[in-house]
Formats: sequence, structure tokens, C-alpha cells
Amino acid sequence: MTRTQIQLPDALYGRTKRFADTREISMAEVFRNAVELFIAIHEVEGTVASPGGWTPPVCRSTGLTADPFAADDWRERLYAERNS
Repeated sequence: MTRTQIQLPDALYGRTKRFADTREISMAEVFRNAVELFIAIHEVEGTVASPGGWTPPVCRSTGLTADPFAADDWRERLYAERNS
């Protein structure tokens, strides 16, 4: 695993810290999950660069209709999905 540093506005740091504390997870795990979700949403498979240059990716829906952390067994489900 690679270590990295990021800079966050104080307000965003506070919101992220409260989010992690409420769910009893590390901030690193919040960021890893957020990046994985962001990339999954914005990733465009088979993209060919246009002659005019870069074009923004098309956003895809995650299909989530509810808070995935609402259920008491969210940790078990998360790790079961990752290990399957």
C-alpha cells in the first residue's frame, strides 16, 4: 500500500472526521472508499482521445438508492463483496 498526503479545507476535514467517527472507521478507509466510488462513477471504458483533445468523462450512476452504511452489518457485506 502506498502512503500519500492530501490537503483539505478545515470544514471538509471536520465533516470527514465526524463521518469516520460516527461509522467507527478510519479516515483512510473513508478516503479509499470515496476514491474507489469516484473512479467507478467517472471511469469511461474504451475511451479514445478525440482529435480536439481531452473530453470530460461521462458520469455513470452508482445504482445506490439508500445509505449503504445504514444496515448494522455493512462492514461484513463490504468485506464479503471485496473478497468475492
